[in-house]
Amino acid sequence: MSQIPQTNPATTLGGRYKVISQLGAGGFGQTFLAQDLHLPGHPRCVVKRLLPQTNDDKSLQMARRLFDTEARALYQLGSHHQIPALFAHFEENQEFYLAQEFIEGESLNRQLRKGKIWPEDQVIALLRDILQVLAFVHQQQVIHRDIKPSNLMRRRKDGRIVLIDFGAVKQVSTQSANPDTGVTDLTVSIGTQGYIPNEQLAGKPRFSSDVYAVGIIGIQALTGIHPKRLGEHPDTGEIDWRDRTSDVSSELAEILECMVRYDFRDRYPTAVEALEAFETLPAGAVEFLPPLPEFIDPPLDSLSGAETTASEIMSAATDAFTPSDTTVQISISALESETASYQFRSDELNGSHSAEPDSAPDQPQSSAKLELQPIRKRRLAKLGFGLGLVGLVTAGTTFVALQTGAFLEPVSSPVETVGSEAGNPAVPVIRSIAAPALPVPEEWAAKLQNRGDRLRQNGQFQQALEAYNSLLALSPVRAEAHWGRCHSLTYLQQPAEAVVACDDALAINPNYAEAYWSRGRAYREQGRSLQSLRLFERATQLKPDLIGAWVDLGITLQSFGRSVEAISALDRAIALDRNSVEAWATRGEALWNLGRFDQAIASLDKALQIQPDHPQAAPLRQQARERLGY
Repeated sequence: MSQIPQTNPATTLGGRYKVISQLGAGGFGQTFLAQDLHLPGHPRCVVKRLLPQTNDDKSLQMARRLFDTEARALYQLGSHHQIPALFAHFEENQEFYLAQEFIEGESLNRQLRKGKIWPEDQVIALLRDILQVLAFVHQQQVIHRDIKPSNLMRRRKDGRIVLIDFGAVKQVSTQSANPDTGVTDLTVSIGTQGYIPNEQLAGKPRFSSDVYAVGIIGIQALTGIHPKRLGEHPDTGEIDWRDRTSDVSSELAEILECMVRYDFRDRYPTAVEALEAFETLPAGAVEFLPPLPEFIDPPLDSLSGAETTASEIMSAATDAFTPSDTTVQISISALESETASYQFRSDELNGSHSAEPDSAPDQPQSSAKLELQPIRKRRLAKLGFGLGLVGLVTAGTTFVALQTGAFLEPVSSPVETVGSEAGNPAVPVIRSIAAPALPVPEEWAAKLQNRGDRLRQNGQFQQALEAYNSLLALSPVRAEAHWGRCHSLTYLQQPAEAVVACDDALAINPNYAEAYWSRGRAYREQGRSLQSLRLFERATQLKPDLIGAWVDLGITLQSFGRSVEAISALDRAIALDRNSVEAWATRGEALWNLGRFDQAIASLDKALQIQPDHPQAAPLRQQARERLGY
């Protein structure tokens, strides 16, 4: 194991990233909180240093190629809003660095490790959220390889799960090569005990290995028991967990058991299939995890009353991995626990890190809520402190200024002493006093919603997306804005992102017909026509006058050769809107397919009246005329 070099605060890495503090260190390298000196305002980011385990030229060249390959993969994955964006990757002094987006939030490890039992609906919401982003990862042909609670962050601003710390990057540090052949040895297993199946332990991970880990997290949440403490059935070798909880439906239990099968061939092959299984659960069971309470994790830039120093941030970054969450590297003798990832948990920065020992993982407690330091909210209205909100929308730019006199007052003193180990003095932790998140006035929200809708209806989908994003950054629980994102992303040919956005809308409003419709369009773009057909049917059931859903239902039925049913759906669409060119054109195609050429020509003529340059109607009309001998 190579010696980890020390980096002092105020060091600038890559000529650009000024180190504020070290967030953690381990066998793979170090993680720093830094400022980007090349951008206005010097925003915070996270810089991760990866340390190759050997210094010979061949191995270093191989590590460099592997690093470049993995960095390109991370850059592509970072386009998903539940994966930290990769800003840059570079090499300095034969060491490799990644600069990534800084995420404020709380590790799922912190919510699970006290052994508390989660109710089923919250477990479903959690797993569904994880699988949505993991499905995107698998569709990019990437295996995460280290799915575990400490690599899942619950983002403060919207409560969504963010997937971090991809195991593939760790190959840069752990890979070795045969000096004669130059072949890289990738049999080193990267993962965490309890969360990785046997094939991954053998150094042969598959997409279903990630599915296994997600299923284990679900079982851990339902039982309150760490996976290393779960036994195996003596005859089958399967995980024996059903007797540890009685409050779980048979439908969810069957899905989880399929996810954690001993034989990878018996599991869902990828996260996509696992997510589809969750979609078969009753709609009422699918809820969405709410955002973190405002007082648990205030934004760094909103801190008031005391400046946050590097030493304070370091004190908040020492608890990413617990003793029961040890990273496994087969053939690597001395393991050092990697103590930080892409985030530090600002709930600890605020002083909620308790000096009391954690509950043992095999002692479940029936509670799904975080135990939070109670904080009272006071307003000084009589002293002239006011609440103001100014909104300015100009030519695609949204400017929001928030001003408040409200503040949060801890019940106890802002300065506390965190417990110390023997021989070490107690460490004072300064608890920040921060302004709470302000409610967004409905009038302002309506203006942003209307702006996005207007841009979307005019076909300006990128600008519409920006308007919806602005609204959701202020008020994330708005189904209409999430649907607007979904619709826009579909037209921008980003179906995977569109599905996530529609799922967000449906999590808020399970009977949102437009969201089912747009989700079906996104699925069709992904080649998942059967699933899209079911979604279009659901949309028309919920809202019989939804024209677009009837048109897309007819188009999809026709793609399956079900022409009679397609004509019926398209007639419904035409009855609602006689100027729907796609309805007329597809109706003509269906009639042509049934050999009813006269009627096909009439429908295609109508389509060409509405759109004379329709690409399919004109040639199909000519073929129908030829069949009739015209």
